[in-house]
Amino acid sequence: MIVNRLKIKNYRNFKEAEVELNDSLNIFVGDNGQGKTNLMESVYLASIGRTFRLNSENELINFKENKSFIEVNLKKKDYQMKIELHLEKNKRKQVFINGVKLDKTSEMIGILNNVIFTPDDMKIVKGSPMERRKFINIDISQIKPKYKYLLNKYKKICTERNIILKNYYTRTENKDIINIWNDYLVNIGTEIMIYRNDYINKLKKYSVDIYADISGNKEEFELNYLCNVGNIDNMDKECIKKHFYDKLNTNLISEIQNKTTMYGPHKDDIIIKIDGKECKYFGSQGQQRSAILAIKLAEIEIIKEEIGEYPVLLLDDVLSELDSKRKGFLINYIEGIQTIITTTDDHDLNILTKNNNKKKFYINEGKIGNITN
Repeated sequence: MIVNRLKIKNYRNFKEAEVELNDSLNIFVGDNGQGKTNLMESVYLASIGRTFRLNSENELINFKENKSFIEVNLKKKDYQMKIELHLEKNKRKQVFINGVKLDKTSEMIGILNNVIFTPDDMKIVKGSPMERRKFINIDISQIKPKYKYLLNKYKKICTERNIILKNYYTRTENKDIINIWNDYLVNIGTEIMIYRNDYINKLKKYSVDIYADISGNKEEFELNYLCNVGNIDNMDKECIKKHFYDKLNTNLISEIQNKTTMYGPHKDDIIIKIDGKECKYFGSQGQQRSAILAIKLAEIEIIKEEIGEYPVLLLDDVLSELDSKRKGFLINYIEGIQTIITTTDDHDLNILTKNNNKKKFYINEGKIGNITN
């Protein structure tokens, strides 16, 4: 998968910019606040339909303008494709694929597959379970379109079931319909847990070996799915459902008292360990960064396994977070994968990529120019 060209108009601090990308390595150099992350974000938005930063869509549009536009031309296997996003303040964004308007933004997910690595990804190791669920949900949605649909449906089921729990004793009909909502919760929740278990097992398969290479086989890396209803490895669907029902039936009184659904995939987590100790609490900064690097590179391999080609890799100012050893490992690993890198200082990159096929650009105040040296 290759992004050939990116065009943006009135996007954040970019008035208008167009860039032809190399099919291998693309390096964007510039000081902080000049638009490097904005450029990266526009590619991500064309892939996922949402930003990786905590902003409203209105904030994506240049503050002096009312509309914004993103166009990405890419080659996916043997097909040329064009993704267009039209943003207008206080209106829903419109997405076009090869000129055809999509009914739902979610339909664009999986067309432009990407893996993004930012300094904020340290939250996957150090943050709350919600951060890890968010990471896994985005990943699976890219390769399993049904998964996004299941997540949306599950969220609505939880909302309705929570209303019943809050009013369980004040409305007599709730005692009769709670089992109906339990059925909905178990059926959809079980599908989500099966997807997650399968994906995390694949993530484990690749990341363990990658981490071993990073550490020189000196440390043992573990990645495990902490399913809220229990260990579901080697269980079939009906067995998982039974465990789920048992949790709900046994803990109904507690849920009524707490007025919320306490069991299900919305409470899942991922446990990352190094040498048997949980990385979140006991890992050094270097170990935590190696863990994230291994996980991100494993994502690339899973997408390649699923769709038959590598995704586009987006590295937003992460090299400054890595020591020289990990930088070298990363640059060597991504050879043959189209990569977009942003950085404030390209000194180390010039040395590490001296033999790489690459294009270099500078970004200054929302304007892009070529670097020829």
